[in-house]
Amino acid sequence: MKFMKALKEHNFKIYLIIIISSLFLVALGANIYVGAKAKITELANKNKVATSENIVDNFQIWLDERINSLVLAAKFMENAGVVSDDERIKNFIVLFKQNAKEFDIVQLLREDSEIFVNGKHILKTSGEEDRTSLVWYAETKATDAPTVNFMQRHRVLNEATLNFCVPVHKEGKFAAAFCGVVKTSGIFKNISNFKLPPNSYSFLVTHGGEVLSPMKDTALKEKIERKFRELFLTDEDITSLNIGSNFISVAEIPTLNWFIGAGTDNEKELAELNRAVLKNALVLLFAFVALALTANFLHNFMYARIKKLQDEYEILLTHKAKMSEAGELISGINHQFIQPVNSLNLMISTLLMLQKDGKLDDENLRSMLQSGQKSVQLLSNTIEIFRNFYKTSENIEEFDVAQSVKNLLTLMHTELSRANVRVNLEASEGIKARQIENIIQQILLILIHNAKDAVVEKFKDDLCRREIKLSVSADGQKCRIGVSDFGGGVSEALKDKILTEPKTTKKQGSGIGLYFGKKLANEKINGDIKLLSAANPTTFELSFDVDLRADRRALK
Repeated sequence: MKFMKALKEHNFKIYLIIIISSLFLVALGANIYVGAKAKITELANKNKVATSENIVDNFQIWLDERINSLVLAAKFMENAGVVSDDERIKNFIVLFKQNAKEFDIVQLLREDSEIFVNGKHILKTSGEEDRTSLVWYAETKATDAPTVNFMQRHRVLNEATLNFCVPVHKEGKFAAAFCGVVKTSGIFKNISNFKLPPNSYSFLVTHGGEVLSPMKDTALKEKIERKFRELFLTDEDITSLNIGSNFISVAEIPTLNWFIGAGTDNEKELAELNRAVLKNALVLLFAFVALALTANFLHNFMYARIKKLQDEYEILLTHKAKMSEAGELISGINHQFIQPVNSLNLMISTLLMLQKDGKLDDENLRSMLQSGQKSVQLLSNTIEIFRNFYKTSENIEEFDVAQSVKNLLTLMHTELSRANVRVNLEASEGIKARQIENIIQQILLILIHNAKDAVVEKFKDDLCRREIKLSVSADGQKCRIGVSDFGGGVSEALKDKILTEPKTTKKQGSGIGLYFGKKLANEKINGDIKLLSAANPTTFELSFDVDLRADRRALK
Protein backbone atom coordinates (compact mmCIF):
# COMPACT_ATOMS: atom_id res chain seq x y z
CA MET A 1 0.00 0.00 0.00
CA LYS A 2 2.82 2.38 0.84
CA PHE A 3 4.45 1.58 -2.49
CA MET A 4 1.23 2.32 -4.41
CA LYS A 5 0.74 5.58 -2.50
CA ALA A 6 4.31 6.65 -3.24
CA LEU A 7 3.81 5.71 -6.89
CA LYS A 8 0.63 7.81 -7.13
CA GLU A 9 2.41 10.81 -5.55
CA HIS A 10 5.30 10.35 -7.97
CA ASN A 11 2.92 10.19 -10.94
CA PHE A 12 1.03 13.30 -9.74
CA LYS A 13 4.29 15.24 -9.72
CA ILE A 14 5.07 14.04 -13.23
CA TYR A 15 1.60 15.08 -14.46
CA LEU A 16 1.97 18.49 -12.82
CA ILE A 17 5.36 19.04 -14.46
CA ILE A 18 3.92 18.01 -17.84
CA ILE A 19 0.94 20.39 -17.51
CA ILE A 20 3.13 23.32 -16.42
CA SER A 21 5.59 22.60 -19.24
CA SER A 22 2.73 22.44 -21.73
CA LEU A 23 1.30 25.77 -20.57
CA PHE A 24 4.75 27.29 -20.77
CA LEU A 25 5.15 26.00 -24.34
CA VAL A 26 1.75 27.46 -25.31
CA ALA A 27 2.67 30.82 -23.80
CA LEU A 28 6.04 30.73 -25.53
CA GLY A 29 4.34 29.87 -28.82
CA ALA A 30 1.87 32.75 -28.42
CA ASN A 31 4.72 35.15 -27.68
CA ILE A 32 6.61 33.96 -30.74
CA TYR A 33 3.49 34.37 -32.87
CA VAL A 34 2.97 37.96 -31.68
CA GLY A 35 6.57 38.74 -32.55
CA ALA A 36 6.24 37.03 -35.92
CA LYS A 37 2.93 38.72 -36.80
CA ALA A 38 4.58 41.70 -38.44
CA LYS A 39 6.92 39.38 -40.32
CA ILE A 40 3.97 37.32 -41.54
CA THR A 41 2.25 40.48 -42.80
CA GLU A 42 5.43 41.59 -44.54
CA LEU A 43 5.86 38.23 -46.23
CA ALA A 44 2.20 38.22 -47.24
CA ASN A 45 2.61 41.67 -48.79
CA LYS A 46 5.69 40.53 -50.69
CA ASN A 47 3.66 37.59 -51.94
CA LYS A 48 1.00 39.99 -53.22
CA VAL A 49 3.67 41.99 -55.07
CA ALA A 50 4.93 38.81 -56.70
CA THR A 51 1.34 37.80 -57.52
CA SER A 52 0.52 41.11 -59.22
CA GLU A 53 3.76 40.99 -61.23
CA ASN A 54 3.01 37.39 -62.19
CA ILE A 55 -0.48 38.40 -63.37
CA VAL A 56 1.00 41.26 -65.44
CA ASP A 57 3.48 38.87 -67.04
CA ASN A 58 0.72 36.42 -67.85
CA PHE A 59 -1.54 39.19 -69.13
CA GLN A 60 1.27 40.54 -71.34
CA ILE A 61 1.78 37.05 -72.77
CA TRP A 62 -1.95 36.88 -73.39
CA LEU A 63 -1.84 40.21 -75.21
CA ASP A 64 1.22 39.26 -77.27
CA GLU A 65 -0.36 35.98 -78.38
CA ARG A 66 -3.36 37.82 -79.83
CA ILE A 67 -1.34 40.58 -81.46
CA ASN A 68 1.06 38.05 -83.03
CA SER A 69 -1.90 36.13 -84.41
CA LEU A 70 -3.22 39.32 -86.08
CA VAL A 71 0.24 40.30 -87.38
CA LEU A 72 0.63 36.96 -89.15
CA ALA A 73 -2.83 37.32 -90.70
CA ALA A 74 -2.01 40.87 -91.87
CA LYS A 75 1.22 39.65 -93.49
CA PHE A 76 -0.73 36.96 -95.31
CA MET A 77 -3.22 39.52 -96.66
CA GLU A 78 -0.38 41.78 -97.81
CA ASN A 79 1.43 38.94 -99.59
CA ALA A 80 -1.81 37.60 -101.13
CA GLY A 81 -2.95 41.09 -102.21
CA VAL A 82 -6.52 40.58 -100.98
CA VAL A 83 -7.02 43.89 -99.15
CA SER A 84 -8.77 45.52 -102.15
CA ASP A 85 -10.88 42.46 -103.08
CA ASP A 86 -14.14 42.44 -101.07
CA GLU A 87 -14.95 38.76 -101.66
CA ARG A 88 -11.48 37.51 -100.82
CA ILE A 89 -11.41 39.69 -97.70
CA LYS A 90 -14.75 38.29 -96.53
CA ASN A 91 -13.61 34.70 -97.13
CA PHE A 92 -10.30 35.27 -95.39
CA ILE A 93 -11.94 36.85 -92.31
CA VAL A 94 -14.44 33.98 -92.04
CA LEU A 95 -11.62 31.43 -92.21
CA PHE A 96 -9.49 33.37 -89.70
CA LYS A 97 -12.44 33.71 -87.27
CA GLN A 98 -13.05 29.95 -87.39
CA ASN A 99 -9.46 29.29 -86.30
CA ALA A 100 -9.02 32.28 -83.96
CA LYS A 101 -11.36 31.26 -81.14
CA GLU A 102 -9.71 33.75 -78.80
CA PHE A 103 -11.50 36.68 -80.49
CA ASP A 104 -15.20 37.44 -80.07
CA ILE A 105 -15.25 39.50 -83.31
CA VAL A 106 -12.79 39.95 -86.17
CA GLN A 107 -13.09 43.17 -88.21
CA LEU A 108 -11.23 45.08 -90.92
CA LEU A 109 -11.63 48.79 -91.83
CA ARG A 110 -10.10 50.04 -95.07
CA GLU A 111 -9.08 53.55 -95.97
CA ASP A 112 -12.16 53.84 -98.19
CA SER A 113 -14.28 53.51 -94.98
CA GLU A 114 -15.50 50.03 -95.93
CA ILE A 115 -15.71 47.76 -92.89
CA PHE A 116 -15.96 43.96 -92.69
CA VAL A 117 -17.13 42.28 -89.44
CA ASN A 118 -16.81 38.47 -89.07
CA GLY A 119 -16.72 38.21 -92.87
CA LYS A 120 -19.75 40.41 -93.48
CA HIS A 121 -19.53 43.68 -95.41
CA ILE A 122 -21.25 46.33 -93.26
CA LEU A 123 -22.56 49.06 -95.53
CA LYS A 124 -22.44 52.67 -94.40
CA THR A 125 -25.77 54.12 -93.29
CA SER A 126 -26.92 57.62 -93.99
CA GLY A 127 -25.83 60.10 -91.39
CA GLU A 128 -23.13 57.77 -90.08
CA GLU A 129 -19.96 59.57 -89.08
CA ASP A 130 -16.72 58.98 -90.92
CA ARG A 131 -15.50 55.51 -89.89
CA THR A 132 -11.87 56.43 -90.38
CA SER A 133 -12.16 58.75 -87.39
CA LEU A 134 -12.68 55.80 -85.02
CA VAL A 135 -10.05 55.83 -82.28
CA TRP A 136 -8.72 52.33 -82.88
CA TYR A 137 -8.38 52.92 -86.64
CA ALA A 138 -6.87 56.38 -86.32
CA GLU A 139 -4.30 55.28 -83.72
CA THR A 140 -3.28 52.21 -85.74
CA LYS A 141 -2.85 54.33 -88.89
CA ALA A 142 -0.97 57.07 -87.04
CA THR A 143 1.49 54.70 -85.39
CA ASP A 144 1.57 52.18 -88.26
CA ALA A 145 2.08 49.57 -85.52
CA PRO A 146 -0.06 47.18 -83.44
CA THR A 147 -2.36 48.92 -80.95
CA VAL A 148 -4.63 47.90 -78.08
CA ASN A 149 -7.60 50.12 -77.25
CA PHE A 150 -10.30 49.94 -74.62
CA MET A 151 -13.76 50.65 -76.00
CA GLN A 152 -16.54 51.55 -73.57
CA ARG A 153 -19.19 50.05 -75.85
CA HIS A 154 -18.66 48.13 -79.04
CA ARG A 155 -21.30 48.87 -81.67
CA VAL A 156 -21.89 45.22 -82.49
CA LEU A 157 -21.28 43.51 -79.11
CA ASN A 158 -22.90 46.40 -77.22
CA GLU A 159 -20.49 46.06 -74.27
CA ALA A 160 -16.95 47.05 -73.24
CA THR A 161 -14.18 45.47 -75.31
CA LEU A 162 -10.46 45.44 -76.01
CA ASN A 163 -9.64 46.07 -79.66
CA PHE A 164 -6.35 44.50 -80.85
CA CYS A 165 -5.46 46.12 -84.18
CA VAL A 166 -2.56 45.77 -86.65
CA PRO A 167 -1.87 47.71 -89.87
CA VAL A 168 -2.34 46.06 -93.26
CA HIS A 169 -0.23 47.43 -96.12
CA LYS A 170 -0.61 47.49 -99.86
CA GLU A 171 2.46 48.20 -101.94
CA GLY A 172 4.21 49.40 -98.80
CA LYS A 173 1.53 51.90 -97.78
CA PHE A 174 -1.10 51.73 -95.03
CA ALA A 175 -4.31 50.31 -96.49
CA ALA A 176 -6.43 49.02 -93.58
CA ALA A 177 -6.65 48.24 -89.86
CA PHE A 178 -7.22 44.53 -89.09
CA CYS A 179 -8.61 43.97 -85.57
CA GLY A 180 -9.55 41.21 -83.15
CA VAL A 181 -12.09 42.19 -80.49
CA VAL A 182 -12.29 40.63 -77.00
CA LYS A 183 -14.98 41.27 -74.41
CA THR A 184 -13.48 42.68 -71.22
CA SER A 185 -15.87 40.55 -69.17
CA GLY A 186 -14.10 37.45 -70.40
CA ILE A 187 -10.51 38.61 -69.90
CA PHE A 188 -9.95 36.87 -66.55
CA LYS A 189 -11.70 33.73 -67.75
CA ASN A 190 -9.28 33.53 -70.67
CA ILE A 191 -6.22 34.15 -68.48
CA SER A 192 -5.98 31.04 -66.30
CA ASN A 193 -2.22 30.69 -65.89
CA PHE A 194 -2.19 32.05 -62.35
CA LYS A 195 -3.93 31.23 -59.10
CA LEU A 196 -4.59 33.54 -56.20
CA PRO A 197 -4.04 32.60 -52.54
CA PRO A 198 -7.18 32.00 -50.43
CA ASN A 199 -9.08 35.18 -49.41
CA SER A 200 -7.18 37.23 -52.00
CA TYR A 201 -8.52 39.15 -54.98
CA SER A 202 -7.21 40.77 -58.14
CA PHE A 203 -8.57 43.38 -60.53
CA LEU A 204 -7.86 45.21 -63.77
CA VAL A 205 -7.83 49.04 -63.83
CA THR A 206 -7.96 51.19 -66.97
CA HIS A 207 -5.94 54.37 -67.46
CA GLY A 208 -9.11 56.23 -66.50
CA GLY A 209 -9.24 54.61 -63.06
CA GLU A 210 -12.13 52.24 -63.86
CA VAL A 211 -12.03 48.74 -62.37
CA LEU A 212 -13.08 46.39 -65.15
CA SER A 213 -13.06 43.03 -63.36
CA PRO A 214 -15.99 42.16 -61.08
CA MET A 215 -15.41 42.31 -57.30
CA LYS A 216 -17.57 40.90 -54.51
CA ASP A 217 -16.94 43.91 -52.27
CA THR A 218 -18.52 46.77 -54.23
CA ALA A 219 -17.65 49.33 -51.55
CA LEU A 220 -13.96 48.36 -51.78
CA LYS A 221 -14.19 48.55 -55.59
CA GLU A 222 -15.46 52.15 -55.39
CA LYS A 223 -12.68 53.08 -52.95
CA ILE A 224 -10.06 51.59 -55.30
CA GLU A 225 -11.42 53.55 -58.29
CA ARG A 226 -11.48 56.77 -56.24
CA LYS A 227 -7.91 56.20 -55.05
CA PHE A 228 -6.63 55.55 -58.59
CA ARG A 229 -8.27 58.73 -59.93
CA GLU A 230 -6.65 60.75 -57.14
CA LEU A 231 -3.24 59.26 -57.93
CA PHE A 232 -3.65 59.84 -61.68
CA LEU A 233 -4.37 63.53 -61.00
CA THR A 234 -1.16 63.89 -58.97
CA ASP A 235 0.81 61.85 -61.57
CA GLU A 236 2.44 59.70 -58.87
CA ASP A 237 4.10 56.34 -59.45
CA ILE A 238 1.72 53.64 -58.29
CA THR A 239 3.24 50.49 -56.80
CA SER A 240 0.93 49.77 -53.87
CA LEU A 241 -2.22 50.99 -52.14
CA ASN A 242 -3.33 50.87 -48.51
CA ILE A 243 -7.09 51.08 -48.18
CA GLY A 244 -8.21 50.41 -44.63
CA SER A 245 -6.70 47.09 -43.62
CA ASN A 246 -6.23 46.10 -47.28
CA PHE A 247 -2.74 46.06 -48.73
CA ILE A 248 -2.91 46.10 -52.55
CA SER A 249 0.11 45.55 -54.77
CA VAL A 250 -0.12 47.29 -58.16
CA ALA A 251 1.81 46.57 -61.36
CA GLU A 252 1.49 48.39 -64.69
CA ILE A 253 0.72 46.78 -68.07
CA PRO A 254 3.01 48.83 -70.37
CA THR A 255 1.16 48.04 -73.60
CA LEU A 256 -2.15 49.48 -72.33
CA ASN A 257 -1.04 51.82 -69.56
CA TRP A 258 -3.43 49.81 -67.42
CA PHE A 259 -2.79 48.36 -63.99
CA ILE A 260 -3.17 44.96 -62.35
CA GLY A 261 -3.86 44.91 -58.61
CA ALA A 262 -3.65 42.02 -56.12
CA GLY A 263 -4.71 42.45 -52.53
CA THR A 264 -5.90 40.89 -49.26
CA ASP A 265 -7.61 42.19 -46.17
CA ASN A 266 -4.77 41.70 -43.67
CA GLU A 267 -7.04 41.91 -40.64
CA LYS A 268 -9.31 39.16 -41.92
CA GLU A 269 -6.35 37.08 -42.99
CA LEU A 270 -4.65 37.43 -39.60
CA ALA A 271 -7.94 36.81 -37.77
CA GLU A 272 -8.37 33.53 -39.63
CA LEU A 273 -4.75 32.67 -38.94
CA ASN A 274 -5.28 33.44 -35.23
CA ARG A 275 -8.33 31.21 -35.07
CA ALA A 276 -6.51 28.39 -36.82
CA VAL A 277 -3.43 28.75 -34.59
CA LEU A 278 -5.52 28.89 -31.39
CA LYS A 279 -7.57 25.88 -32.41
CA ASN A 280 -4.51 23.86 -33.35
CA ALA A 281 -2.67 24.96 -30.19
CA LEU A 282 -5.53 23.80 -27.95
CA VAL A 283 -5.84 20.52 -29.81
CA LEU A 284 -2.08 20.07 -29.58
CA LEU A 285 -2.12 20.89 -25.85
CA PHE A 286 -4.83 18.38 -25.01
CA ALA A 287 -3.25 15.79 -27.29
CA PHE A 288 0.13 16.36 -25.64
CA VAL A 289 -1.32 16.01 -22.13
CA ALA A 290 -3.23 12.88 -23.15
CA LEU A 291 -0.11 11.50 -24.79
CA ALA A 292 1.99 12.24 -21.72
CA LEU A 293 -0.52 10.50 -19.42
CA THR A 294 -0.77 7.54 -21.76
CA ALA A 295 3.00 7.39 -22.18
CA ASN A 296 3.49 7.40 -18.39
CA PHE A 297 0.96 4.62 -17.92
CA LEU A 298 2.46 2.57 -20.74
CA HIS A 299 5.96 3.20 -19.39
CA ASN A 300 5.04 1.75 -16.00
CA PHE A 301 3.20 -1.14 -17.63
CA MET A 302 5.99 -1.90 -20.09
CA TYR A 303 8.66 -1.57 -17.41
CA ALA A 304 6.95 -4.31 -15.39
CA ARG A 305 6.56 -6.48 -18.49
CA ILE A 306 10.16 -5.93 -19.61
CA LYS A 307 11.47 -6.69 -16.12
CA LYS A 308 9.54 -9.94 -16.13
CA LEU A 309 10.77 -10.80 -19.63
CA GLN A 310 14.32 -9.89 -18.65
CA ASP A 311 14.20 -12.27 -15.71
CA GLU A 312 12.81 -15.01 -17.96
CA TYR A 313 15.43 -14.24 -20.58
CA GLU A 314 18.25 -14.54 -18.07
CA ILE A 315 16.89 -17.92 -17.00
CA LEU A 316 16.87 -18.98 -20.65
CA LEU A 317 20.42 -17.67 -21.06
CA THR A 318 21.54 -19.71 -18.08
CA HIS A 319 19.87 -22.80 -19.50
CA LYS A 320 21.35 -22.16 -22.95
CA ALA A 321 24.82 -21.74 -21.48
CA LYS A 322 24.43 -24.97 -19.54
CA MET A 323 23.22 -26.85 -22.60
CA SER A 324 26.07 -25.44 -24.67
CA GLU A 325 28.58 -26.50 -22.05
CA ALA A 326 26.99 -29.95 -21.81
CA GLY A 327 27.20 -30.42 -25.58
CA GLU A 328 30.86 -29.41 -25.68
CA LEU A 329 31.91 -31.47 -22.65
CA ILE A 330 29.86 -34.62 -23.12
CA SER A 331 32.58 -36.01 -25.39
CA GLY A 332 35.04 -35.31 -22.55
CA ILE A 333 33.02 -37.52 -20.23
CA ASN A 334 33.11 -40.30 -22.80
CA HIS A 335 36.87 -39.93 -23.28
CA GLN A 336 37.56 -39.89 -19.53
CA PHE A 337 35.50 -43.05 -19.04
CA ILE A 338 36.84 -45.11 -21.96
CA GLN A 339 40.36 -45.74 -20.62
CA PRO A 340 39.48 -46.93 -17.04
CA VAL A 341 36.49 -48.94 -18.32
CA ASN A 342 38.70 -50.65 -20.92
CA SER A 343 41.31 -51.33 -18.24
CA LEU A 344 38.68 -52.92 -15.97
CA ASN A 345 37.37 -55.02 -18.85
CA LEU A 346 40.90 -56.22 -19.69
CA MET A 347 41.67 -57.10 -16.05
CA ILE A 348 38.45 -59.09 -15.64
CA SER A 349 39.16 -60.99 -18.88
CA THR A 350 42.70 -61.74 -17.66
CA LEU A 351 41.44 -62.96 -14.28
CA LEU A 352 38.94 -65.30 -15.97
CA MET A 353 41.63 -66.66 -18.28
CA LEU A 354 44.09 -67.25 -15.43
CA GLN A 355 41.42 -68.93 -13.38
CA LYS A 356 40.50 -71.20 -16.30
CA ASP A 357 44.13 -72.18 -16.82
CA GLY A 358 44.60 -72.70 -13.08
CA LYS A 359 47.31 -70.07 -12.93
CA LEU A 360 45.49 -67.51 -10.74
CA ASP A 361 47.55 -67.15 -7.59
CA ASP A 362 47.15 -64.66 -4.73
CA GLU A 363 49.83 -62.32 -6.02
CA ASN A 364 48.27 -61.94 -9.46
CA LEU A 365 44.82 -61.52 -7.93
CA ARG A 366 46.03 -58.83 -5.54
CA SER A 367 47.87 -56.98 -8.34
CA MET A 368 44.84 -57.09 -10.63
CA LEU A 369 42.47 -55.92 -7.89
CA GLN A 370 44.76 -52.97 -7.01
CA SER A 371 44.85 -51.90 -10.66
CA GLY A 372 41.04 -52.17 -10.76
CA GLN A 373 40.79 -49.98 -7.68
CA LYS A 374 42.87 -47.29 -9.41
CA SER A 375 40.62 -47.39 -12.47
CA VAL A 376 37.50 -47.17 -10.31
CA GLN A 377 39.03 -44.25 -8.38
CA LEU A 378 39.74 -42.46 -11.67
CA LEU A 379 36.13 -42.98 -12.69
CA SER A 380 34.96 -41.73 -9.30
CA ASN A 381 37.15 -38.62 -9.51
CA THR A 382 35.93 -37.83 -13.03
CA ILE A 383 32.30 -38.22 -11.98
CA GLU A 384 32.92 -35.98 -8.95
CA ILE A 385 34.46 -33.25 -11.13
CA PHE A 386 31.49 -33.29 -13.51
CA ARG A 387 29.04 -33.42 -10.61
CA ASN A 388 30.60 -30.34 -8.99
CA PHE A 389 30.63 -28.50 -12.32
CA TYR A 390 26.99 -29.15 -13.09
CA LYS A 391 25.47 -28.96 -9.66
CA THR A 392 22.65 -26.39 -9.45
CA SER A 393 23.27 -25.26 -5.88
CA GLU A 394 25.22 -22.08 -5.25
CA ASN A 395 26.71 -22.99 -1.90
CA ILE A 396 29.75 -21.09 -0.70
CA GLU A 397 32.54 -23.57 -0.01
CA GLU A 398 36.28 -23.41 0.47
CA PHE A 399 38.35 -24.90 -2.34
CA ASP A 400 41.80 -24.74 -3.91
CA VAL A 401 41.62 -22.35 -6.87
CA ALA A 402 44.48 -23.96 -8.82
CA GLN A 403 42.98 -27.45 -8.37
CA SER A 404 39.58 -26.13 -9.45
CA VAL A 405 41.14 -24.76 -12.67
CA LYS A 406 42.88 -28.13 -13.24
CA ASN A 407 39.57 -29.94 -12.79
CA LEU A 408 38.01 -27.66 -15.42
CA LEU A 409 40.87 -28.41 -17.80
CA THR A 410 40.25 -32.10 -17.19
CA LEU A 411 36.67 -31.59 -18.38
CA MET A 412 37.88 -29.71 -21.46
CA HIS A 413 40.74 -32.14 -22.19
CA THR A 414 39.07 -33.86 -25.11
CA GLU A 415 37.85 -30.63 -26.72
CA LEU A 416 41.26 -28.97 -26.41
CA SER A 417 43.11 -32.07 -27.59
CA ARG A 418 40.99 -32.42 -30.71
CA ALA A 419 41.72 -28.78 -31.55
CA ASN A 420 45.46 -29.29 -30.82
CA VAL A 421 45.39 -26.45 -28.28
CA ARG A 422 47.84 -26.49 -25.36
CA VAL A 423 47.11 -24.82 -22.05
CA ASN A 424 49.90 -23.57 -19.80
CA LEU A 425 48.79 -22.99 -16.22
CA GLU A 426 50.81 -20.75 -13.92
CA ALA A 427 49.38 -20.85 -10.41
CA SER A 428 50.78 -20.22 -6.97
CA GLU A 429 50.27 -23.11 -4.61
CA GLY A 430 47.85 -22.92 -1.73
CA ILE A 431 45.50 -20.21 -3.04
CA LYS A 432 42.24 -20.90 -1.22
CA ALA A 433 38.90 -19.20 -1.75
CA ARG A 434 35.48 -19.34 -0.12
CA GLN A 435 33.33 -18.96 -3.18
CA ILE A 436 30.75 -20.59 -5.48
CA GLU A 437 33.11 -22.92 -7.34
CA ASN A 438 30.83 -24.04 -10.17
CA ILE A 439 30.00 -20.39 -11.12
CA ILE A 440 33.72 -19.57 -11.35
CA GLN A 441 34.32 -22.67 -13.48
CA GLN A 442 31.43 -21.76 -15.80
CA ILE A 443 32.85 -18.26 -16.37
CA LEU A 444 36.37 -19.66 -16.95
CA LEU A 445 34.91 -22.17 -19.40
CA ILE A 446 33.56 -19.26 -21.49
CA LEU A 447 36.93 -17.45 -21.45
CA ILE A 448 38.97 -20.57 -22.30
CA HIS A 449 36.51 -21.62 -25.02
CA ASN A 450 36.74 -18.14 -26.64
CA ALA A 451 40.56 -18.25 -26.47
CA LYS A 452 40.55 -21.72 -28.06
CA ASP A 453 38.36 -20.51 -30.96
CA ALA A 454 40.61 -17.48 -31.47
CA VAL A 455 43.88 -19.42 -31.82
CA VAL A 456 42.26 -22.12 -33.99
CA GLU A 457 40.89 -19.41 -36.33
CA LYS A 458 44.19 -17.55 -36.61
CA PHE A 459 46.62 -20.50 -36.73
CA LYS A 460 44.76 -22.77 -39.14
CA ASP A 461 47.93 -24.23 -40.57
CA ASP A 462 50.33 -23.71 -37.65
CA LEU A 463 49.31 -26.16 -34.92
CA CYS A 464 52.39 -25.47 -32.81
CA ARG A 465 51.28 -21.91 -32.06
CA ARG A 466 47.88 -22.88 -30.71
CA GLU A 467 48.51 -22.06 -27.09
CA ILE A 468 46.54 -20.56 -24.18
CA LYS A 469 48.10 -19.23 -21.00
CA LEU A 470 46.29 -19.26 -17.64
CA SER A 471 47.62 -17.38 -14.63
CA VAL A 472 46.22 -17.55 -11.08
CA SER A 473 47.15 -14.99 -8.43
CA ALA A 474 45.63 -13.56 -5.27
CA ASP A 475 46.04 -10.89 -2.63
CA GLY A 476 44.26 -10.52 0.66
CA GLN A 477 40.87 -9.69 -0.85
CA LYS A 478 40.77 -10.61 -4.54
CA CYS A 479 41.69 -13.63 -6.60
CA ARG A 480 42.53 -13.04 -10.26
CA ILE A 481 42.63 -15.55 -13.12
CA GLY A 482 44.03 -14.31 -16.44
CA VAL A 483 43.31 -15.99 -19.79
CA SER A 484 45.68 -14.96 -22.62
CA ASP A 485 46.01 -15.96 -26.28
CA PHE A 486 47.70 -14.70 -29.45
CA GLY A 487 44.61 -15.07 -31.63
CA GLY A 488 42.92 -12.44 -33.78
CA GLY A 489 42.29 -10.04 -30.89
CA VAL A 490 39.43 -7.59 -30.28
CA SER A 491 38.81 -4.68 -32.66
CA GLU A 492 38.69 -1.04 -31.51
CA ALA A 493 34.98 -0.90 -32.37
CA LEU A 494 34.16 -3.82 -30.04
CA LYS A 495 36.71 -3.15 -27.31
CA ASP A 496 34.34 -1.02 -25.20
CA LYS A 497 31.19 -3.03 -25.99
CA ILE A 498 32.18 -6.68 -25.98
CA LEU A 499 31.55 -7.11 -22.24
CA THR A 500 28.56 -4.79 -21.85
CA GLU A 501 26.51 -5.76 -24.93
CA PRO A 502 25.83 -9.05 -26.72
CA LYS A 503 28.63 -8.51 -29.30
CA THR A 504 30.77 -11.15 -30.98
CA THR A 505 34.05 -11.25 -32.91
CA LYS A 506 33.25 -14.65 -34.44
CA LYS A 507 31.74 -15.27 -37.87
CA GLN A 508 29.17 -17.48 -36.19
CA GLY A 509 28.28 -16.55 -32.65
CA SER A 510 25.59 -14.91 -30.56
CA GLY A 511 27.89 -12.79 -28.43
CA ILE A 512 26.12 -13.79 -25.21
CA GLY A 513 29.12 -15.65 -23.71
CA LEU A 514 31.21 -12.77 -22.42
CA TYR A 515 28.15 -10.63 -21.73
CA PHE A 516 26.55 -13.42 -19.68
CA GLY A 517 29.87 -14.27 -18.01
CA LYS A 518 30.32 -10.70 -16.80
CA LYS A 519 26.73 -10.66 -15.54
CA LEU A 520 27.36 -13.90 -13.57
CA ALA A 521 30.58 -12.48 -12.13
CA ASN A 522 28.90 -9.23 -11.05
CA GLU A 523 25.77 -10.79 -9.55
CA LYS A 524 26.91 -14.17 -8.19
CA ILE A 525 30.52 -13.93 -6.98
CA ASN A 526 30.94 -10.18 -6.45
CA GLY A 527 33.52 -10.19 -9.22
CA ASP A 528 34.13 -8.83 -12.68
CA ILE A 529 35.61 -9.60 -16.12
CA LYS A 530 37.93 -7.05 -17.70
CA LEU A 531 39.71 -6.85 -21.04
CA LEU A 532 43.30 -6.08 -20.05
CA SER A 533 44.77 -6.31 -23.56
CA ALA A 534 42.93 -6.28 -26.90
CA ALA A 535 45.67 -8.03 -28.94
CA ASN A 536 49.14 -9.62 -28.84
CA PRO A 537 48.19 -11.11 -26.48
CA THR A 538 44.46 -10.79 -25.94
CA THR A 539 44.02 -11.00 -22.18
CA PHE A 540 40.78 -11.26 -20.21
CA GLU A 541 40.90 -11.27 -16.40
CA LEU A 542 38.33 -12.78 -14.06
CA SER A 543 38.50 -11.36 -10.55
CA PHE A 544 36.40 -12.32 -7.51
CA ASP A 545 36.38 -12.03 -3.73
CA VAL A 546 38.58 -14.49 -1.88
CA ASP A 547 35.97 -14.68 0.88
CA LEU A 548 32.47 -14.15 -0.50
CA ARG A 549 30.82 -14.84 2.84
CA ALA A 550 32.64 -11.92 4.46
CA ASP A 551 31.44 -9.68 1.63
CA ARG A 552 27.83 -10.82 2.11
CA ARG A 553 28.04 -10.16 5.82
CA ALA A 554 29.29 -6.66 5.03
CA LEU A 555 26.34 -6.09 2.73
CA LYS A 556 23.90 -7.16 5.42
